[in-house]
Amino acid sequence: MSLPVFDLPTVRENSAGWGPTATTVTSPSSSATAAVAAVIDEFKDLPFQQYNKCDRIGRVVDWLGDSRYYKKAESARYNERIYGSSATAGNQFDYVHDNEDANFQIVDSSKPQRPPQRYKPRQNLFKKIVSQREQERRELAKYQNPKLKRVFDKERTRQQKFRRGGGRGPVRGNMGRRFGDRMQNRARPPSVQVKSNWNVLEDIDYTRLQKLSFPNVEGQDIEGERYGALHYYDKGMDKVSVKNPLPLQRLNGVFYSVTTTDDPVIQRLAKDNVGNVFATDVILATLMTASRSVNSWDVVAIRIADKLFFDKRDSSAFTNPIDMISVSETAQEPPPYEGGSLNNAKELATEALFINQNFRRQVLKMNDEPFKYENPKVPFEEEEESADIAYKYRKYNLGKFEDKNIVVVARTENDAVFAGPNNEPQKLTVKAFNEWDSTQSGGVDWRSKLENQKGAVLATELKNNNCKLAKWTLQALLAGSDYIKFGYVSRVNVRNSTQHEILGTQQYRPAECAQNISLNIDNCWGVLRALIDYFMAKPPGKYLILKDPLQPLIRIYDLPEDAFDTTEEESDEEGEEEEDD
Repeated sequence: MSLPVFDLPTVRENSAGWGPTATTVTSPSSSATAAVAAVIDEFKDLPFQQYNKCDRIGRVVDWLGDSRYYKKAESARYNERIYGSSATAGNQFDYVHDNEDANFQIVDSSKPQRPPQRYKPRQNLFKKIVSQREQERRELAKYQNPKLKRVFDKERTRQQKFRRGGGRGPVRGNMGRRFGDRMQNRARPPSVQVKSNWNVLEDIDYTRLQKLSFPNVEGQDIEGERYGALHYYDKGMDKVSVKNPLPLQRLNGVFYSVTTTDDPVIQRLAKDNVGNVFATDVILATLMTASRSVNSWDVVAIRIADKLFFDKRDSSAFTNPIDMISVSETAQEPPPYEGGSLNNAKELATEALFINQNFRRQVLKMNDEPFKYENPKVPFEEEEESADIAYKYRKYNLGKFEDKNIVVVARTENDAVFAGPNNEPQKLTVKAFNEWDSTQSGGVDWRSKLENQKGAVLATELKNNNCKLAKWTLQALLAGSDYIKFGYVSRVNVRNSTQHEILGTQQYRPAECAQNISLNIDNCWGVLRALIDYFMAKPPGKYLILKDPLQPLIRIYDLPEDAFDTTEEESDEEGEEEEDD
């Protein structure tokens, strides 16, 4: 048995470098050498990827070499780590994918056209409407009561009108509001409950009031009938702005709302026949701006002999509509009259009253010596507390009625005073607007508009509080004030009605303010003169002027003598309770 033959392959030495030589030297005496030379010559001039000793042996064929173009940014040695080839190696054997999709295109690029379809009437919709009406008829046929059938017909008609926008074209305004949003205000009760024994004498609509006019009425102070002291206005309040607001302080003090017949000065002037018509400035302003009011209010007219007294019912300033300061009364979406929220009309009126009283005191220099009238003591003022308001009794001549002059005597108010150009005292009437929630009141945001567009803010207040602004202007005119000062007070948080900030002030002359708000002073005096003539022609007695809560008119009632006289009844009830105890 012979051993296997093991022939060592011929290894050629390359003294010039690594790997086989490019050419071989063949020898005819050696067949093995010739075979090796033939193999090497076969791969002559083919590309060869060079390497060095530190390189690891990689794959024979690198089919994934094209990923080097995308991964190189993540790691500079990506190919060396994954494939074992050097980062400086060539790319002769890398596979590069040819983007064939970019060169691919459809031969016909036009859109395929659908064959035309024949028009088919909407029979299904027509059948649906017919079936729905048939079902409604069957439902109505179940009810034999004709009254109930009319109710269903009326409700169907109302729904159809609502879908069509009220039957008057496209939907406008607030047609999309929820049901009952405005119905709350339509159900406002009157300011006083009308009793069955009150006789209606006259209904005067706003159209008749707006046509009246009485020009050239000027007032003058009654000598010796000026009471109280006025503090000077702090001019530093004019520097308050939105960027530098000032917190509204809660200041202690009282304010008086003494009515006409309870005023001792008016009683004395009536006995002395200084005039024949008596009232306070707030009552006169209410009557003169009657055509601008929306809320219900009432004024009592009392004829005693040849004199006429415009009075208000005996109630507090928080409940009496004459003294209440309405908020957003003439707005397109006024607040609800009653409700559990803090933004109903009653709560807002109480908030506005406190804001006005605190603002009026905060703008004064309490530590300086005040300006005093000839009578520093107010007749109905208590000794311990002061209202810091001066009262002037003025008279106005309104012509003749049946050969007798009509002289109106009114108690007016001034809130502050400041030194004029020649150190003369200039009288001020101070009032404050209050912002409660601009998103609900239909107004503008004061913190974004008040700094640069104060006129736009005042125009919005004129739209939302037309009657209140007119009353304030008339009160300043009746009192003979030189200027009227408006303050802009806003809530710190719209959900908190107890904390407020002063965002700015604004000053006008009363006549200029009346012109800006389109307040016709001649028309205001004409309304007052027409009411005076009406009651002067009536016999002595007690009458009531009531603003209708639902319609734009005022209604006059004839009252019995004991109307609103509750003191005796209350005392009798208290006496009965004590006897029972």
